[in-house]
Amino acid sequence: MKPPSKGFTLVELLCVMALVALLSSLALPSYQSSQQRAQRSLAKLALMKTAHWLERAASLSSIYPTVLPDAVWQSSDMRYRLQLQGQANTYLLTAIPLGSQSSDPCGQLTLSHTGERGVQHALFSAAQCWSR
Repeated sequence: MKPPSKGFTLVELLCVMALVALLSSLALPSYQSSQQRAQRSLAKLALMKTAHWLERAASLSSIYPTVLPDAVWQSSDMRYRLQLQGQANTYLLTAIPLGSQSSDPCGQLTLSHTGERGVQHALFSAAQCWSR
């Protein structure tokens, strides 16, 4: 009689590798989607924080600033670039996706001086993107 082997056969290893590849292909899109949602939440938070800062600055000087200090809206882990388009009595903040966030179906998030939330170049509506 032959003693039992102490290892795995090549077929067993190939089956395990195929199973890992299958599970990875199913999990990766879900992971990427959750990463995009997390980055979108960071961008919404940055827009709200910046709008709050603009409102405080306008309450002191009666006009909205047209230039912001980097400390107001910069975040090292955010995959968005914030842009301010403003005049004395109005502003529009835009969060522009960068890198891997560019494929986000919500596109660019916007926030105006009236508190109106919007999107540009998006597959979903503003209400859907801002509530996701």
